[in-house]
Amino acid sequence: MVESGDALYVPGNHCKKLAGYLSGRRVQVRHGLEKTARELEQLNPVDRNSFIQRFLRFYHRAVPYLVLDEGRLVAVHGGIKEKMIGRLSPRIADFCLYGDSTGEITPDGLPVRRDWAREYRGQALVVYGHTPVPQPVFRNNTIDIDQGCVMGGKLTALRYPERENVQVPARQVYYAPVKSVTGRTAAK
Repeated sequence: MVESGDALYVPGNHCKKLAGYLSGRRVQVRHGLEKTARELEQLNPVDRNSFIQRFLRFYHRAVPYLVLDEGRLVAVHGGIKEKMIGRLSPRIADFCLYGDSTGEITPDGLPVRRDWAREYRGQALVVYGHTPVPQPVFRNNTIDIDQGCVMGGKLTALRYPERENVQVPARQVYYAPVKSVTGRTAAK
């Protein structure tokens, strides 16, 4: 869809991990990557190599965030601070992928993140995800549209400029984390 001009793309942390895996770097094959790795191994070598080359070209051309509608809208995976918009550095690219990580790890092995959106006061509406929340809520001109579809939640899109959410429920649970979107321990 991106190649045909029907969609836009910003990479996420799983895209970065997949690119590392496909490039032969050592990455932990978990959090869903194991399923992708199995699917790739089932392809014949010609199709697998074709996919790898096409994905890596696609991924390496991507920018970490998009500024749209003459600066009134920013699309990003994990987050972005107002002062970062219009700039690019490795630190900003990491923030765009992961949000505001403290460097600490929870007992469940997940990174501790600061709530960057609480402090955001920018003019651009920032649409992001990465951290699943039960419902999308506009807050300080930001909206997290990650409702944990991969974990059986909902797939959410934001209609812009109307600022209307469109949601469809997941067809199934594709990945069962230790904690659900609501914070309760997931059943095994």
